[in-house]
Amino acid sequence: MRILLLPAVVMLSGCSWMFGDTFRDRAMDYLDAEEQAPTRTEPDIRLVTSDAHAIPVLPVTPEKPSSYETPQPQPYIADEDETDSVASLSEYRSEALNPRLDKDGAGTLILRIDGGFASAWAAVTEALSKSALKLTDLNRSTGTYYLEMQTRNETEELGWWDRFWGNDNVVTETYLLKMSRARQGVYLSLLTDADNLAGESLTADVLNEIKAQLEK
Repeated sequence: MRILLLPAVVMLSGCSWMFGDTFRDRAMDYLDAEEQAPTRTEPDIRLVTSDAHAIPVLPVTPEKPSSYETPQPQPYIADEDETDSVASLSEYRSEALNPRLDKDGAGTLILRIDGGFASAWAAVTEALSKSALKLTDLNRSTGTYYLEMQTRNETEELGWWDRFWGNDNVVTETYLLKMSRARQGVYLSLLTDADNLAGESLTADVLNEIKAQLEK
């Protein structure tokens, strides 16, 4: 055992002699660091320099720590007055979103909403979940909600057997509630498919239902 340990000691001594303190732990060196004088240049040479990470002047000199301390921010404590001044979510939604029925340049009935797309999308999604409307799917990337609704098909005449059995010609269809970006905020419109608008009466019912939920 002594014969095996001797070469190891010699090797360690050799490493220390060849590399000095290259492998020394330098984690605490910052405690002994001192500010160095500016770089000296020839009289006719001028260096333009600035501090990349300037150290602010403190009113008092902090005590030098005896060991490494991980920097961390101070915990935030809210004042009572500040807490009381924070508006509730419903108050924020009513005032900031400001939902209102309007018509676009083509005369199409729309629901305008103030604020960014993200906040409006989240608010409308929540409003639909609380409404009587049936949301079957949604696609945020295209700004589309898919609503399943039952409507009366007025374009077809009722047959004799339909009238006899009391069939009121109610059909279930999927409508597209489209959210589009505007110059200020966003607006909602109702479509039967990607290229055709829904009827104004049905659009008014849907948009008024959403508006009522946003204002709660």
